[in-house]
Amino acid sequence: MPRVITAFWDIDGTLVRSPGNRTDLFTETTATFGVEPVQPPGPRDGFTDRRLAELHLGSSGLDVARVDDFLGQLDDLSEAFYAHTPRETVPGAQRALALTKKAGWRNGLLTGNTPRRARVKLRTSGFDLDLIDWELFASGGFVSDRAELGRQARALAGDGPLLVLGDTAQDAIAAEAAGAVFVAVNTDADQLQAIAGSAELAVESLSSPEFVDFVASYRG
Repeated sequence: MPRVITAFWDIDGTLVRSPGNRTDLFTETTATFGVEPVQPPGPRDGFTDRRLAELHLGSSGLDVARVDDFLGQLDDLSEAFYAHTPRETVPGAQRALALTKKAGWRNGLLTGNTPRRARVKLRTSGFDLDLIDWELFASGGFVSDRAELGRQARALAGDGPLLVLGDTAQDAIAAEAAGAVFVAVNTDADQLQAIAGSAELAVESLSSPEFVDFVASYRG
């Protein structure tokens, strides 16, 4: 009897687009604490919500121990924002979830987002939430380290075949920590090339023939 394949999906940049001119909800959340927000230095692609909250608190002179209060405020702002400004879906993403579920895969989430932010992003973007097994949810609302998300994904999935699908080097780190196959998905050719070396498969589109063939043939 074939073993069940489990796929953990990243959200931002993998299922929904990450617009370059997006509203910075982390900065807006910092302002609710009554201080002038100061942007943390350095690149932050692929960081978990908890790690970003810690960085924003620290750079603005606030106590990092208030991270849970910060994330609660961030959740509230996100619910209101995405209700009227939903994220655009990555081409082929909704069909890809349906395709993998039809193939017998379990679709989970490995995301830097808090649980509330993950749900509202997917729901307002038009995803069928029934395509996700919500018991398979490694959330960056609780941990700062992306590798820890990978270890959580492995614990949730058990010993069977496991894949992580994502668009950044942080997702590759999570896949390695999980002992999982990494599938790189990025619509930017240069960014895709930068992570392709860590991937079993690297595609610019989830509707590409290469991805469809991979789902049909992968047995773990």
